[in-house]
Amino acid sequence: MFKKFKKYKNLIVFILLYFSFKLLYLYHLKLPLSYDEAYYWDWSRILDWGYYSKPPMVAWLIKISTEIFGISEFAVRFPALVCNTLSLLFSYLLVDRYFERIKANYLVLTLAFLPILTVYSFIMTIDPPFILFWIIATYFFCLYLENPNYKNAFLTGIFTGLGLLSKQTMFAFWILSLFYLIFFRKNLAFKKSSLFLILIPFLIYFPNLCWNYTHQFVMFKHTEHHFSKIGFSFEKFFSFFIECLVIYSFFLLIFLYKGIEYIKRESFFSQILNFLYILSFPLSLFFILISIYIRLNINWIMPFILSGFLFTFAYLKFDKNYKSFFYLNLIFIILVSGITLYSGFIYNKAPSLIQPIFSKFKGWKELAKEVEKFYKPNIPIVVSHREIASSLAFYIKEHPYIYVIKTQNFPENQYQIWRDDRELNGKIVLVVKKWGSPPEYLKKAFKLSEIRIKITEKKYKDYSIWQGIWKKSD
Repeated sequence: MFKKFKKYKNLIVFILLYFSFKLLYLYHLKLPLSYDEAYYWDWSRILDWGYYSKPPMVAWLIKISTEIFGISEFAVRFPALVCNTLSLLFSYLLVDRYFERIKANYLVLTLAFLPILTVYSFIMTIDPPFILFWIIATYFFCLYLENPNYKNAFLTGIFTGLGLLSKQTMFAFWILSLFYLIFFRKNLAFKKSSLFLILIPFLIYFPNLCWNYTHQFVMFKHTEHHFSKIGFSFEKFFSFFIECLVIYSFFLLIFLYKGIEYIKRESFFSQILNFLYILSFPLSLFFILISIYIRLNINWIMPFILSGFLFTFAYLKFDKNYKSFFYLNLIFIILVSGITLYSGFIYNKAPSLIQPIFSKFKGWKELAKEVEKFYKPNIPIVVSHREIASSLAFYIKEHPYIYVIKTQNFPENQYQIWRDDRELNGKIVLVVKKWGSPPEYLKKAFKLSEIRIKITEKKYKDYSIWQGIWKKSD
């Protein structure tokens, strides 16, 4: 035990310092929850095997944290820091085990200050747990390639399944790992132990599949919607690529360059390096190229880019030139991450260029405070948009269960799966909506208040609060 501690002493010290600093930062952070974070917290109050747009893991983790720490912004975000820290640890262990310690040191330093991981160390979405399970599944799959026993297959299957319960993108890992076995390790593909790689993730994910079946596969239809915004545009491509360079760092260029170089080689290297390449480069390049045609969210390619960093740091020979590039890149990401962390503290006074980034976080406390003036527990709240619902549910002290007006037959958010606003017919309700026009389904409507909230120097959001009798026909 002492030998292992001595071997990883520097890593343990770094991880503890990293976690402690981020924990203090998170504890003192006054940044309100974004409406997405509040949405996931609201999910955690009604635990299930699935939700409107995502698998259940994010809600489960928030539930555990809020049960321990109580309902607070800190409690909602604490699981993100835990997942982020463990992701660093397993990334290091993988590269250290199969390649060189110095490369593992370089990797963990880069990942610790990578801007996108900095954000996901204090903002709780589906991505922190998803990235953690992606990296742990990668680690145990590499162990399985080295030692194909039932234990390694079982652990790979477990973390692949947990990843599937975190984000749909984990299907890519499941498919690529099986693809690698079939085409590059046929001797392993048909071993009995390899069945665990298929069956265990399926068994873990099966309850979520059943949930989707009973809810008209709403989660998959929501995912399909993301790919409906298509149209050829060089502007989209350049915008997406520049954003990638900022949040994934300029090491992305080295990854792409080395990825192209690697495929040109007449002979490949170790089976671990080959797998990391299959897991990262093809889909990273694919998503970057199709960004000229489809508007992509910057986090969609994160697992492939991070796997690409594992590949690149393992493959790269750190001569003088690459060491210089590494340190210059490290300075760049430390500056960007430092600005990101500082901006979180001064979000209300951030420079005008940065203010739009915080638009998801701003105004919800003020709106909740205004609604509380008129709220009574026996009067249901109906709102026009799900971001209003989630934010009011969190920031109103009583944490009410809120209705969202349904305008289509098919649900548009989780609230419309939980609650049908037609069941409120004939009841007195409180309606909170964007803008000041009267609510469509409110009879004897009486406007209680209007509030304008400043989001940026030039952008405001207007809300109105009404009371009346709800009447909505079938």
